[in-house]
Amino acid sequence: MTTTELIKLLQENERGGISGRPREISLTIPGFGLLADADFAINSTGDGMFSEICLEVKAKAFYPEEQEEEE
Repeated sequence: MTTTELIKLLQENERGGISGRPREISLTIPGFGLLADADFAINSTGDGMFSEICLEVKAKAFYPEEQEEEE
């Protein structure tokens, strides 16, 4: 996903339906769990040859995904 695609996605969902209040961001990682009340920072960026951005996620709450029991 590019930064432009991410910005567009977030802008399209910036405000809550009827309330119009700004939305809080949580992050769900399949197989891992839910990171709630998260803050994001830029951890590093590419030097021009590679144009990646690495985000650092600081979550105040973590809810692990429940694992199905194997029989």
